[in-house]
Amino acid sequence: MTSSIAQASVFVTELIDVLEDLYWESPAISVKNQCFNAVRFLQTELTELTKVSVQDHHYEYEIISCSANDMEHCLKNLSTLIEKETLRTRTRAHLMPLLKKAQKFFS
Repeated sequence: MTSSIAQASVFVTELIDVLEDLYWESPAISVKNQCFNAVRFLQTELTELTKVSVQDHHYEYEIISCSANDMEHCLKNLSTLIEKETLRTRTRAHLMPLLKKAQKFFS
């Protein structure tokens, strides 16, 4: 999926926000651990994106802070863990499309 650096910044921020909700809502330690791992990857990525000059925000986005495989593996594990997890309807409705988009976005 081809996106600009500006679009990536918005997407990563949105994904972090919903993953933080998931972290606090989930009673399962395994979900919390994987969620924390994903948020950490994404926060590092967002930090790197904020270092890019505003004049360059129209350029095509590529992962900066970790490998695409690491990010993809992390998000895939999280998706698997939450399949049977009971989540608030609002969180599930917001999270599931973002995780599907993220798997394509970071590949």
